[in-house]
Amino acid sequence: MHDLINLQNLENLKRIKIFGSKIYLKKISFSNLKTCFRWLKDPQINKYLSKNIKDLTYKRELEWFNSIKNSNTDIVFSINTIKENRYIGNCGLHKIDLKNLSCELGIFIGEKEFQNKGFGTDAIKTLIKFAVHSLNIKKLYLIVYEYNTRALKVYEKCGFYTISILKNYHFYNDKYWNAYLMQYLVENN
Repeated sequence: MHDLINLQNLENLKRIKIFGSKIYLKKISFSNLKTCFRWLKDPQINKYLSKNIKDLTYKRELEWFNSIKNSNTDIVFSINTIKENRYIGNCGLHKIDLKNLSCELGIFIGEKEFQNKGFGTDAIKTLIKFAVHSLNIKKLYLIVYEYNTRALKVYEKCGFYTISILKNYHFYNDKYWNAYLMQYLVENN
């Protein structure tokens, strides 16, 4: 049986490396910011991300990094390849609620040459294992835009399923798009 973790344990968990089969996750560091900022400014990457990223500045990215670094409800990891030891993206758990044992999952692979090669799937599965076994999380959720069909397939492969469709949730490319609220329940997997 898992014991609920406290905030000190959460800080300690942010310091570990977590290995999947193709990737390892480690706490995002200041040295990752310039590469991350480059990815976030790329329209082919940011079209799948949060709607408030369009006007991102390096100053805002630095403010985000400092808030995440000190957060009691967020853990953000860099995604690194095991074979090449290369930083290829970020993933994280957000809005961690230890009382209700739930959190939001987010991920992106910024290095395009590593997309569609199983690295994102491995990162999601590794992050889910961490959330379940280290944080005792029972429910993970996320929001994905309907035009991100690749991500929808990956999330479903990892055990997520749609619980709600958010109509006209996101404006992109002169059009409103629906978004899917998806969840992963430990009891179903």
